[in-house]
Amino acid sequence: MMKRATIKDVSALSGFSISTVSRVLNGNYPVKKETRKKILKAVNELDFNRNSIARNLRTKKSNLIGLVVADIKNPYYSNIAKEIDNALFKYGYNLLVCNTDESEKKEEKILKALTEKRVDTIVISPASNNTNSLRKIQSSGTRIIIIDRNLGVNDFPFIGSNNFDESKALTQILIENGHKKIIFVAGTPNAMTSRERVSGFKASLIENNIKLSNAKIINGMYKENFVYKKMLNFLAYNSKNRNGFTAIFSSNNLMTAGIIKAANEVQVSIPENISLVSFGQLDFQEIIKPKITCIRQDIDTISEKIVENILLMNQPNFSAKNTIVKDFIEIGSSVQKIR
Repeated sequence: MMKRATIKDVSALSGFSISTVSRVLNGNYPVKKETRKKILKAVNELDFNRNSIARNLRTKKSNLIGLVVADIKNPYYSNIAKEIDNALFKYGYNLLVCNTDESEKKEEKILKALTEKRVDTIVISPASNNTNSLRKIQSSGTRIIIIDRNLGVNDFPFIGSNNFDESKALTQILIENGHKKIIFVAGTPNAMTSRERVSGFKASLIENNIKLSNAKIINGMYKENFVYKKMLNFLAYNSKNRNGFTAIFSSNNLMTAGIIKAANEVQVSIPENISLVSFGQLDFQEIIKPKITCIRQDIDTISEKIVENILLMNQPNFSAKNTIVKDFIEIGSSVQKIR
């Protein structure tokens, strides 16, 4: 494993004393232009992170954990953040929560900032499938845990749901209630969760001898407002079409909220006019009318496993593995039985 560069390494490579290097890094004292240039060249060559933690705690743990999520508005992520923050605090850790907004560029900047802060571990639901930057971070000593979106590699521990099987089971409920023409509202196309849920949906149709052409897949980008705008005209048109779609499978709770909002606005009743199921429970699930049939993700167990991995990664014999947490289907009143 590559060690992080220290101020001593910068001093040795540049040929200047530690105190001179420190002056350049702090920027508090005047230094000759040529001296500064040589020291900064050494800093870049060594990939040395200039920050207060690196300057003051070069050989100590920071007791900081970074949590990088795709959308903090999603109750799935915000609830996980709350649970692991409470648990980690008991062990002397502080949690830094960062939101990528599904942006790969923003994610890259966040990861850089967290490594500069010398966080001990980064827990991330990745916006991209690029494992190279994560491998580089891990090789420098920062541990990585992947949640929710499996990257399909063995380098990092993963904690999440069985998206394929659970999507397949939820689709089966629609089919058993007579639904064959189903709209599937998918998430971000490059997200593994989205691909796995689409695959589970298709597998259920195929097993039940339903043509894939009967279904329609809409990319909702895991965004509530995006789906709301996209579904307004679609739902209004579909309700007037005798041979229209009879059910919607929403593959994320935020998108489910967008669908409900659009349906209410165009006066399309759930489930009388169209049935709805959701991968992921809504906030205030118990008081929403109708109660949505959904995959209820086990936030408590997922959070426990994240904390467990953070603590176990300190052990020398730790090895990365996948932890698949079993969720369950919560039956509501949002699916209408049809002929």
